[in-house]
Amino acid sequence: MKWILTISAWLAATAVLALVCFFAVMALAGPHGGLLPEWLHRPALLVAWVLLLSVPVWVARLVYQQVVRRG
Repeated sequence: MKWILTISAWLAATAVLALVCFFAVMALAGPHGGLLPEWLHRPALLVAWVLLLSVPVWVARLVYQQVVRRG
């Protein structure tokens, strides 16, 4: 049961964060927004990828720890 909850938390966090990162990058640095100067486009994309790869793992880890703690 703990693995099902952990994977579900990872999937949910990834799905929500993917949408947020996609629209943030499009608005800030993409062809449809361009709010940032040209030299910040790549760092904005890099930050989005780092968030997308690290935050869902962190959320899943927190869920796993809570499930293990509650027994």
